[in-house]
Amino acid sequence: MGYQVVIVGLGPAGLMAARTLAKNKINFLAIDNKKKIGLPLKCGEGVREDKFVNFFGDKKYNFVKNKITEHEVIYKGLHRVVVYNVLELDRPKFEQWLAAPIKSRIRLKTRCDDIKTREDCIEVITNKGTIKSDLVILANGCDFKFQKKLGLVKKKQIVILGYGGIYKVNNVKQDRFQYYFNDGFFGYLWLFPKSRNLANIGFGALNTNKSVKETFNKLLRRHNIKAKQLSEYAGLVSCSGPIDKTYDDRLLVCGTAAGFVHAGTGEGIYFALESGKQAAEIAVKALKNKRFDKAFLKSYEKGWRKEFGKGMKGGIIFRDLLFLGLRYKKVGFLLKNPTDKEVKDMIINGKIPAKAKLAWFIGRILLLCYKNSKQIQRL
Repeated sequence: MGYQVVIVGLGPAGLMAARTLAKNKINFLAIDNKKKIGLPLKCGEGVREDKFVNFFGDKKYNFVKNKITEHEVIYKGLHRVVVYNVLELDRPKFEQWLAAPIKSRIRLKTRCDDIKTREDCIEVITNKGTIKSDLVILANGCDFKFQKKLGLVKKKQIVILGYGGIYKVNNVKQDRFQYYFNDGFFGYLWLFPKSRNLANIGFGALNTNKSVKETFNKLLRRHNIKAKQLSEYAGLVSCSGPIDKTYDDRLLVCGTAAGFVHAGTGEGIYFALESGKQAAEIAVKALKNKRFDKAFLKSYEKGWRKEFGKGMKGGIIFRDLLFLGLRYKKVGFLLKNPTDKEVKDMIINGKIPAKAKLAWFIGRILLLCYKNSKQIQRL
């Protein structure tokens, strides 16, 4: 046997899994097709402060660029501010920091072409040969081909196309994230400051027929955001919620590869770190007990559902309500009606107010506006 565990994908989920395996003295290999850890950047780089500190014991790292305390939602004449703490990272540097202790276990420019489960091992077929191990932790981002092949994904995935970059800005409010909503787009424009003069600005939506970059620049002009682009990124984000099953014989799936993205906001870093850690911990137990069957590995799914399953479900309801609000130009009512506590509970804890649940339930029954949509096949 070549390794005890092979990790496929080295974003936050895969790197957190790798660090956890290393701590437990597991013989593992971590592979990714990318040329450099942390690149290309594909997200807004925010993470919940309390969860980050729980993972790493502190927030005083050179890759933590800013602390956010306010979140402002902007829609036409509505400006709503909700308070809760988020850290804005330099994500490439963060991932490189995660990778530093396990550099010798990493193999870059290595593309996973297939995964085959055998009776005595699991094989990862790559562009550089076949790697055998007892277990695979799959953390390959928004790419579900292996999950579909193994029957772990049955529902159609709803995917957001995003575009953005790092921008030089003029004296923005440093402690405030801004979210701009617009009729006609199932998504939002964000401005996440790293300092008074630097920000991550991006846009993600489902139904823009024009190029996302063109729409993004149009929205910058519409909202009078004066910014000079220093770098750009683009990518896909699933907003379908967790895949149907996150484990199989000799396989555990974590991070975005498991659908662990808040379907309403696009938040993913916390869920990636937590699921990567949990997947590795279950892998350690499986190796100790020499149990690689799905019946044993099922405990992984029980673990993440206990930790953030409610938040995942709440994210799906929040997404559906947001899409309905945008479609019927009622997003202003949706965004201003809940109390601050209800907004935070919806986004952070997945607790949906009774009235919102009722609206969501009725919307699902009537299939409001989605029946003939080419972009969304189901709520």
